[in-house]
Amino acid sequence: MTNTIPHHLAVVLAVYALGGAQRFVDTEDVGKKAAELAPGRFAWRKYPDQINLELVRVALSDAKKAEHGHLLDGSGRKGWTLTPAGLKWANKNSPQLLSADLKQSGSAQRSGSVDSARMDRESARLRKTHAWSNWPNNLSSISVDDAKEVFRIDAYARGAMLSLKINRLRNLFAADKDMDSFLEAMSSLAVREDKRDG
Repeated sequence: MTNTIPHHLAVVLAVYALGGAQRFVDTEDVGKKAAELAPGRFAWRKYPDQINLELVRVALSDAKKAEHGHLLDGSGRKGWTLTPAGLKWANKNSPQLLSADLKQSGSAQRSGSVDSARMDRESARLRKTHAWSNWPNNLSSISVDDAKEVFRIDAYARGAMLSLKINRLRNLFAADKDMDSFLEAMSSLAVREDKRDG
């Protein structure tokens, strides 16, 4: 396994390496160990020698979620420990991962750690939408409401607010050719009703 390991698994690995199967481990200790195991993955963009604890906290919270296997328990206040599922995952994967190169790729480092985490979350969300599953081969089945779901546009988003929501997401994926093309098509559909009402 290489640098494709998600952030939430990197912190699970860090908790395991710090003895988190037997005790709660402090967030800062997890951040320090995660930075050692996966250099650059949890660093500030402008200050790459500094650990971005916000990104570590997001990854720890993600590792608690059922959708990620509920691998950790805990909180920022009491610390973090492996669940039975987390211990099983760590026992199976740690021998390979602890000797692997988990350093973040250059392109991901340049994008900024918080943006990278947001991009991962948004990409996963977008790929679950009806619009994504029908684009580009079945465009006629994508409704205006489907396009609005892509940008999380509700009935109150009009004019400048509508543009802001669309631009924010498009800027996030500007370097991803496929996603950018998808978002361009969806933005045209999402603003159609707004133009008609205006």
